[in-house]
Amino acid sequence: MTNDRISRIVASRHFYYFIAPFFLLYAVLGLYPLLFSFVISFARWDGLSELRWTGLANAGVMLQDELFAAAVWNTFILGLLYVPPMLIGAFLLAVLLDSAMLRFRPAYRAAVFMPVIVPMVVVAVVFSLFFDFENGLLNFALQSLTLPPVPWLLSESWAKPAIAILLVWRWTGYNMVLMLAGLQTIPTELYEAARIDGANPLRRLWHVTLPHMRPVFAFCTIMSIIGTVYMFDEIFVLTNGGPSVSTLNIGLYIFNSSFIDFKFGYASTLAYTVALFVFIASLLIFRVQRRSE
Repeated sequence: MTNDRISRIVASRHFYYFIAPFFLLYAVLGLYPLLFSFVISFARWDGLSELRWTGLANAGVMLQDELFAAAVWNTFILGLLYVPPMLIGAFLLAVLLDSAMLRFRPAYRAAVFMPVIVPMVVVAVVFSLFFDFENGLLNFALQSLTLPPVPWLLSESWAKPAIAILLVWRWTGYNMVLMLAGLQTIPTELYEAARIDGANPLRRLWHVTLPHMRPVFAFCTIMSIIGTVYMFDEIFVLTNGGPSVSTLNIGLYIFNSSFIDFKFGYASTLAYTVALFVFIASLLIFRVQRRSE
């Protein structure tokens, strides 16, 4: 570093003073916990006693942990149940709200986005009332149609679809806003050229809209995968992983390992392993999206 550059840094030191609090807080509240959790992933620690270094023993326990395997499977099934219909619904709503023929578009956008800003605990409590077996609104509607009531939160077969319904209702508006922003970046000249060539609205949607929306779909898919893996509030309030372990997902299992079983080292191993697989899945999705382009 030359003397001239050092003198410029010294002359601009006041700007560094202004941004220093952010970096100090990030180092204390962000970087240090991140590094410390990585260190204790190679140890056994309950938060009170002394660290006991175990090397890769936590990884060996994880490979034999049937409960963790069940959590991974439940997370995968939950993702399949709600991510595809949520993304499809968000895209269709975005196409509808992007139409110039639709009136009162700001009101409709706000109405669809409203579930996102409602506190998750409130949403889960309200849906637990909807899914109640005896007095729930959904079972009341089914009985009015002469259909038998469904044990939404009491059955291992129906608990996952119940959570999927909640997630679709809550996060469709969020993804709709992202896709609406993507739709508005598509040049109108492409639609005009397709219309001149005789393409009907469906063909314009297939050949113009969808190819330009691939990056947005890839981003929404990755964010949905991350949200599914680390989802906590919805399951904790609605089912707490039950019945049995039918709705136990990875996020709730890591929480239980940390703050109920006090296995902080093992929980860190789980967290870093899952983060690695999420990172690899994100890279694969981006690579597939780029190849399709």
